[in-house]
Amino acid sequence: MQNITTQQGEIRREDEQATTDVTLEQQQQQRAASSRTLLESFLPDADIVINDEMVVMATPEVTYSALKSVDFTQSRSLLLRAVLALRVAEARRARRKLGFAPLPARARVSLENVEDYGHIRLAEKEGVEIAIGEIMRPMSAESLFEGRTAAEFKAFDCPGYIKAVGGFVVMPYGEKRTLLVYEARIRATDTPTRRQLVLWNTLTMPLVALLTTQKLAHVKRAAERQCAAPGYRQAISAHSAQAV
Repeated sequence: MQNITTQQGEIRREDEQATTDVTLEQQQQQRAASSRTLLESFLPDADIVINDEMVVMATPEVTYSALKSVDFTQSRSLLLRAVLALRVAEARRARRKLGFAPLPARARVSLENVEDYGHIRLAEKEGVEIAIGEIMRPMSAESLFEGRTAAEFKAFDCPGYIKAVGGFVVMPYGEKRTLLVYEARIRATDTPTRRQLVLWNTLTMPLVALLTTQKLAHVKRAAERQCAAPGYRQAISAHSAQAV
């Protein structure tokens, strides 16, 4: 009887240990999942990752507001405006060919109208992070307008396509400053397409890096300009006085 009891005790201890191990593993998985950015959750495995960051002399609230509202076609950068003009023209041709409604005569390019250009609004953590996706065949603007949803984006794995997510993260950085981060994650759905993607990335990497910096700089200027506006300074002073 004693041996049976001992064995049962050992079995119980083994079961308890196994349960503890599973619980720890689940906790680790939960912590890893909670620490993921939206981009990582939508495209955890990427062939190419592009990122850049910039300190903005404005609060996170103001920076996020500027991020959501800026029109990137109004950037000071001639290069960024030229590249966006080409993309707008490409979207116009694709929409016309597919029978979609035309874009306005003066088309905006902002996070508020990404669907106009065939992109997918994937997810947003209000005030913190926003993620935009796209699925397309190489050199085929029409394939952007196939009407994918955020849920379909995760599961999509048809060969011959490129999946990409891009987004911004806004984080407090000291007092009344913000760290604005941009990241893009890109993956091909098969080996031949991956070869094209890697070659294209090799050829365009310096240009993409420069354009990424200029996008961040455009948001930075908009946020800092808003903080410098007299109306904003007066509102902050009034709020501070009430708090005292």
